[in-house]
Amino acid sequence: MKYIIIGTAGHVDHGKTALIKALTGTDTDRLKEEKLRGISIDLGFASLPLADDIVAGVVDVPGHERFLKNMLAGTGGIDMAMLVVAADEGVMPQTREHLAMLHLYGISQGVVVLNKIDKVDAEWLDLVAEDVQNLLTGTFLAGAPLCRVSAVTGEGLAELRAVLRQVAERLPGRDNDAPFRLWIDRAFTVKGYGVVVTGSVLSGTAKTGDSLTLYPAGIMVRVRGLEWHGQKVEQIHAGQRAAINLAGVDLGAVGRGMCLSSPRHGQVSDVWDVKVTWHSEVENGARIRLHLGTGESIGRIYFFRDAPKDYARLVLESPVGAGAGDRGILRLYSPQHLLGGVIVVAPSLSKRQLGQARLARAEALGGDVAKLVYAVLADSGLPLEAGELARQAGYLSEKTLDRALAALVAGGRIVQQGAYYLTAEQFATLREKCHSLLASYHAAQPDRPGMAREVLRQQLGLDEKAFNHLVEHWQAAGFIVAGGAEVALPHHAARHRDWKQDLAAKVDQALSACGPISIDTAMLAAKLNLPPAKAEAAMELLQREGLLVRIGGDLVLYYKVVQQALDALRRHFASQPTITVAQLRDLLQTSRKVALPLMEYFDLQKYTIRDGDVRRPGAKLHK
Repeated sequence: MKYIIIGTAGHVDHGKTALIKALTGTDTDRLKEEKLRGISIDLGFASLPLADDIVAGVVDVPGHERFLKNMLAGTGGIDMAMLVVAADEGVMPQTREHLAMLHLYGISQGVVVLNKIDKVDAEWLDLVAEDVQNLLTGTFLAGAPLCRVSAVTGEGLAELRAVLRQVAERLPGRDNDAPFRLWIDRAFTVKGYGVVVTGSVLSGTAKTGDSLTLYPAGIMVRVRGLEWHGQKVEQIHAGQRAAINLAGVDLGAVGRGMCLSSPRHGQVSDVWDVKVTWHSEVENGARIRLHLGTGESIGRIYFFRDAPKDYARLVLESPVGAGAGDRGILRLYSPQHLLGGVIVVAPSLSKRQLGQARLARAEALGGDVAKLVYAVLADSGLPLEAGELARQAGYLSEKTLDRALAALVAGGRIVQQGAYYLTAEQFATLREKCHSLLASYHAAQPDRPGMAREVLRQQLGLDEKAFNHLVEHWQAAGFIVAGGAEVALPHHAARHRDWKQDLAAKVDQALSACGPISIDTAMLAAKLNLPPAKAEAAMELLQREGLLVRIGGDLVLYYKVVQQALDALRRHFASQPTITVAQLRDLLQTSRKVALPLMEYFDLQKYTIRDGDVRRPGAKLHK
């Protein structure tokens, strides 16, 4: 089954609502004020079966210029347009403006309807038809079917239905495999059910029980129930008009302009880089209205010094949720005339100019998916997981993304590291930067085993998971040596290993017989004949390797002295149930200044257990 959305357009009182009622039997004017005034003020909706396997949802938009904001809220998610022109009035201001907005929204298919033909004679009708055809020249509706109908008498309605079916058959179906997404155009409560929202499903599917996210608020909600044109259903599909009963949110937190999406797929920002198709000029820094999805946002527009004027940055007064490739309309804040259409590129994460990578990303939108995925990676400058790639590339389905990634990896354009992907250029740049950082560190700190992993990660600008994948790969390739908490280049690691072995031998010779006396840097320098800087590095290394043991405070003992003290304890406990600090002092022939912190160290390590003023054997003593 194919589901599509048809959106009406046209001047006020040209009979859009009456035409929809004649086609569907549904009166889309639902507000009391609409009934009284005889014009549409807000959006209306109806279902129109076109064939056994095609059902259209029809969005009726208001034609009066004062309600243009509502018209734009209903136009963003449509698949085809139905431009309605009254035969007795012909082309009017909102006819032109609505046509321009449909073009700027990127709508490519549609039908033109000359309505109210019962009010004019044939000669006048031909003149109006010619005028309409002239208006359509150079637009997406040039050459589109033009149907002459009367919503009052029913003349021409059968032909119009047939034409709508023919156009609908040519339309590609929306992607049910992509993440779910719906712009909310109404939110209300139903007694006994709670919050209900309505909108057009742009992509994906949702079923009862699913968890979804409301953007830009980031509120997690659960689908309690679903309706499609008044019918209760278990699942809704891309291209359908739907009502969703939500659990987990209050009505005050939901409204028109919000986006309901699969979790972790929305991007939220108040600063967006966009590609613009201009309708009229505007000054840098001008206050604007952005109509995106079903919402309106206020902000300012700024141009780049390093890019053509058809690229701009929008700085909004409040965050909006959007996706790459989303289309919107720009109007001047006041007076509210049309400025142009925008395609969302990405949130701006810095004050930088646009740059070639972001420009390439913008140019890739709407084209080859593999090209877009590569451009997103190149622009991000960082390794990205597949889920993040799909999010940044604009609600891609897992299947579509996997095909693009496989092609890029096979072609050598991108590299996969665990769950992460990066361009081949990024991979080479990171490797080169890693080598440069480590080489500089080794030159400045020749006696240290290597740079701390965390410091290297931060300097490379990577998250922990991506960094660990790269380190694992580089180590397997022999590019680095990653031992414990440090990372080093292989030649430095080998040199340091030799120095460490030589140092250990010298220390053993110099300190084995020194007894329970505290070792400090000065003593180490004297015993090993080292300059102070080397002695400090040696002191740190020996403690890290466990050859020197920091007992507490400034007390540092050679590890063999600690082992000898433990042996003395074991011999003592073989014949005595307890030991005091004084007894340990005498056993080791040392001072209380050494014996007390050593005993406390043994307590901490569970070799002994304190019991008042005495110690008893601990759990680890005989292990």
